Amino acid sequence: MSSRAVPSRRSIVVAAAWGVPVVAVATAVPAAAAASGTVLSFSAAAYQAAACSMISGATVRAESNGTALAGVVVSLHLSAGYAFALGGASATVTTDTDGTAPCGDILVPASGVAGTLTATAATATSAAAALSATPTHRLVSTPSGTTAVTAVPAAAVPVSGEFFLDGQTLFRHGVGAVQTDVVAVGALAESPSKNGSFLLPLRLADGSAVVFDTATTTASPATGTPAGATPVAADLFLSGTTLYRGGVAVASDVAATGQLVEHEQGSGPTGRFHLPFRATDGTPRLYRSPADEVRTAFEFGQPAGPPAGATPVAGDLFAADGSLYRVSWDGSTPYPTGAIASAIQAWGTLTPNPFFSGQRLLPVRTTGGDAAVVFVSTGRTRVVAQVPSGASPIGADLFLSGSTVYQADVGARITDVGQIGQPVPIAAGASRIVVPVSAAAPQC
Repeated sequence: MSSRAVPSRRSIVVAAAWGVPVVAVATAVPAAAAASGTVLSFSAAAYQAAACSMISGATVRAESNGTALAGVVVSLHLSAGYAFALGGASATVTTDTDGTAPCGDILVPASGVAGTLTATAATATSAAAALSATPTHRLVSTPSGTTAVTAVPAAAVPVSGEFFLDGQTLFRHGVGAVQTDVVAVGALAESPSKNGSFLLPLRLADGSAVVFDTATTTASPATGTPAGATPVAADLFLSGTTLYRGGVAVASDVAATGQLVEHEQGSGPTGRFHLPFRATDGTPRLYRSPADEVRTAFEFGQPAGPPAGATPVAGDLFAADGSLYRVSWDGSTPYPTGAIASAIQAWGTLTPNPFFSGQRLLPVRTTGGDAAVVFVSTGRTRVVAQVPSGASPIGADLFLSGSTVYQADVGARITDVGQIGQPVPIAAGASRIVVPVSAAAPQC
């Protein structure tokens, strides 16, 4: 008896717009089948639908020398957790007068793992088609653009830039697995060596510290770093209250760290990267890489400087009591120091301004719930439009409200977002920012 399931309301058409091309699976041809001349084939080489939804429209065909064969009993089999709507991973169908038979709706598992639909019949050449879930990950760019992520498992979690973590395996968009045994990940940041690469600090399952280089696509051991150290950013790790770089202690009495950012002195990048941190005694300090120098913020203790206990934000920025403070290394700076913004409740990642080269943006939420951006160079704060009140700042000009990512003065960019990773420039010196996101976890 043929299995002719009625498509459900959640059925998705084959090869959806966001579908990722999949290569059909090759199968061996039995000698008897070759002799009979009966050949089975599917209506498509690959089928896709969202996880926990139905693939519909798949049909199998039997023919001999181009002539359709009716009454051929075909056995269908599914792998990797895919299931027929009527239940089970196997079904039997019989071809009609046109030589075809519908396969019925196929449920895509929540994992979204790749699977196979196989058709066999007595003394016939078998057929196989690839099954997969439509991409659940996206790269949201600003000022514009959204890219479907490939070569990353559906269950992976966005980390930063093009990187995702699935269990203990690190994946990269378009590449696949790049590192195994990963149990902790820090912030992706441009290499202080200014060689065009970005560095991602990792802690492995054995407690060791390694640094993944995006240019060489290899992870190098941070020999000398204490086992179990926490990855911070680029090639920096924190063990207890001591900051390590290259296995060498470079700062002590570290209680909390902010975002590692290349310092800018009004004439462009300087090649010096600042990591703001709060010392164990509450003083705001700056660590400078690659020189491995540490100083207390020059403005600390001055009337306009940040107070003890201030929270490190990014680069030369600290926050305290709703105000955002800029500090300097030695008092020499072309920008105003002291409080540069007030009534700040939350902030996102500091990034280059996607619209104007040479500027930097810090998205914030004000104490009144408004979405705003701080132009860090000038210290000007601007409340933005088309972003819901109370939205959480992400990075650049992007905000999250519920499960929707909004762009300042643009509105909703992408919906059904479950998780968000770290925003980063697409390349060293670039102003275009990319944020990895994953869809809300499906419930089957």
